Amino acid sequence: MSNFPRFSIIIASFLLFQCKQSSKPEKTLEIQKETVEEQVTSIKDDNEFLIKGTSFSLDNTNIYLFKAEDDSFALVDSTKVSDAKFQFKGLAEIPAMYRVSEIRNKNKGFSILVDASEINVFLNKRIDHSTAYSTSTVQKEYNDYISQMTVFKDKGMALYYGLKGNFSAENIKKLKQDRLALFAEQNSFIETYIKDHPNSYVAAFLIKENITTYNTKTLRSLYNGLSPEIRDLDISKFIDSLIVEKESKIEERLPVVVAKKVEENFTGEYRPKAYKISGLNPYGETISFKSIPKGKVVLVDFWASWCGPCRATNPTLVALHKKYKSQGFEILSVSEDKAEAQWLNAIAADGLTWDYHVIDKNKNIAFRYGVESIPYKILIDKNGNIASEKISGSALESRIQQLLKE
Repeated sequence: MSNFPRFSIIIASFLLFQCKQSSKPEKTLEIQKETVEEQVTSIKDDNEFLIKGTSFSLDNTNIYLFKAEDDSFALVDSTKVSDAKFQFKGLAEIPAMYRVSEIRNKNKGFSILVDASEINVFLNKRIDHSTAYSTSTVQKEYNDYISQMTVFKDKGMALYYGLKGNFSAENIKKLKQDRLALFAEQNSFIETYIKDHPNSYVAAFLIKENITTYNTKTLRSLYNGLSPEIRDLDISKFIDSLIVEKESKIEERLPVVVAKKVEENFTGEYRPKAYKISGLNPYGETISFKSIPKGKVVLVDFWASWCGPCRATNPTLVALHKKYKSQGFEILSVSEDKAEAQWLNAIAADGLTWDYHVIDKNKNIAFRYGVESIPYKILIDKNGNIASEKISGSALESRIQQLLKE
C-alpha cells in the first residue's frame, strides 16, 4: 500500500519552518545611473537597497521579506504596516530575487528583482495585481522582460479556458501537447532575449536562472555573447564557473558498463547495466533499485517541481502507472529540487502516488546518468539493464509494452 497520505503531514511541517531574521544596516541610498558602465560601477560600489512599500492592510499587519536561495526562498526580514506604508532596507551586492508577502509563507507573495536602488512596491491583496517600480537600469530592463513574459502566461491560461470545461481524454491530450509547444516557445524567447541584450545584467541573471534548461553548448554561447563589462561582474564570473562545472561533468561522465550476463530472453539489443541509484525518499528513508521488487520494468524519471515541461508530462506518468502497474511496471522519480518543501508539494499536487521518490540535491545521480537537462526518462528492463534513454510521448508507452512482454 502506498504511503502517499503521509505527504500532508510532511508538507505541513515544512511550511511551518521559520528562518531567523537579520537586521539590515542603514546607510545613505544612491540611485543607479542609466548607462551600462555606470550600472556596473554602481553594482560594485553601492550595495544598498530600499524597498518603499504601500499596503492598505490594517496598521500592525506583518509584512515579510524572503530572499531567493538556490531554488527556494528564505525569510530575511519582517516589518509592520503603519499608515498604509512599510519599508525594508538592506544590502544587495548583486541583484537577487526577493518575495514580499503578508503571509509568513515563502511559497506565496509578490516576487521582485532587488538591486542597489530605491524600489517602490504596491502590495495588493490580490498578489497578481501587485506592482513594483524603480528608476534603476536593472529594474527597467527586468520590468520590460516581465511584461513580455506575461504573454506566455496569458497564452497558458487561454489553453485551459479554451477547454470550456470539457476535460475529455482527447482534449487533455491536446492540452499537454499545446503546453509543451508553449514551453518550447517560451524557452526560445528567453534565449533570444539574452542574445539581444548583451549589455544587460538581466541577461546574465536569466542565464543563471536557466542553467538547467539549456545544454552546455547553448549556455556557453549565451555567456560568450555578453558584453565584456557584464562578464566582468562577479555574478557573471560565478555563472561562468557553473557552466564550466557542467562542461567538466560531461567530459568526466562515467563510461558505460556492459552487462556481463546475457539473459535467455535477450533481444540482441545493446543494453548497458543500469548505474546504482540511492537516495532519501520523502520520509527520510534510503531507497534504491533494491527497494523495488525484482523483475519489474522501471521508468527512471528525472524531474523537478520548478521544471514546467516535467510537470506537463506528469499526468501521462500517472496514467501509465495506473495502467501498467499490475503488469509489472514501476516508476522511480529522481527530483533535481533543492527545496524539499517544493518537491513534496509538487508530488502531492500532481498526484504522483507511486512509492519510489528520491531527491538528488547535488545532482550526483543525474551526473552518473549523463543527464544535462530535464525532463529526462530512462527505461530499465526486467534484468536491470538500460533499454531506452531520453524517451517520451507515444514511444514511451510502446516501449513499456515491449519490455513487459519480455
